Amino acid sequence: MTALATLEQRFLEHVRGGESFPRTWCRQGLVDSDIGLSIYANAYHSRLREALEADHPVLSTYLGDELWATFCAGYTDDHPSRVRSLRHFGSRVPEWLARNPPFTAHPVIAELARFERALLDVFDAADAPRLDWAAMEQLDAQAWPSLRLRFHPSVRLLVLSTNAVEIWKALKDEVEPPAAAASAAPARLLWRDEERVTRFRPVVQAELAALTAGLVEARDFSGLCERLARDHPAESVPAMAIGFLRQWFDEGIICALAAEESASP
Repeated sequence: MTALATLEQRFLEHVRGGESFPRTWCRQGLVDSDIGLSIYANAYHSRLREALEADHPVLSTYLGDELWATFCAGYTDDHPSRVRSLRHFGSRVPEWLARNPPFTAHPVIAELARFERALLDVFDAADAPRLDWAAMEQLDAQAWPSLRLRFHPSVRLLVLSTNAVEIWKALKDEVEPPAAAASAAPARLLWRDEERVTRFRPVVQAELAALTAGLVEARDFSGLCERLARDHPAESVPAMAIGFLRQWFDEGIICALAAEESASP
């Protein structure tokens, strides 16, 4: 390691709260070296805290100043920033909150963080053309069973065990949030619409099964119907599946259709 690299490494360790930077390495100027080093260290932690608050404004409000400061200090110590962009600095926030006390005692906190990070990912996702229902109407009926849906890159399926979304909505509206509780609608579908507005809505159990098959497992249409048939009468499955498809097209979350290729002889 070169002398410059050693100097930079020791300085970084200092601002992160680790090994002290030798005062003999500091050039004395108008500001005392101890004060100068403290300014850099405080600025480092303040900037990271600002980045976390920008990503999680509702979570910071929900926790309050004291718990938010505790979280920021602990998270920054465990996951110091290692890249130039701060976009993904908080990517492990939900995981950290789920594993570290006192936050582990309240699962809604980690799930509130999961929801806010999902909103970030939806907003930042790549774009793609969107298909309308006419694309399905133009297909031959024999092509439907092997058809695979390609969802818009912004689409996310989030399953939560608590009422974190209801708490988030209340705090966004600046009203008293409900007490933490089990979720009455655990699944949420999130996406970005054509106007670049982030949308989300609850998902009923039947649609969750269909989305799991089509979005998560990338099954074809016949596989999607098979998943629905596990919990519903066979005669009701086709209409149910087509209804979900029509809704997804209307919401603009389907960007392509792909048929299963025939096996080579």
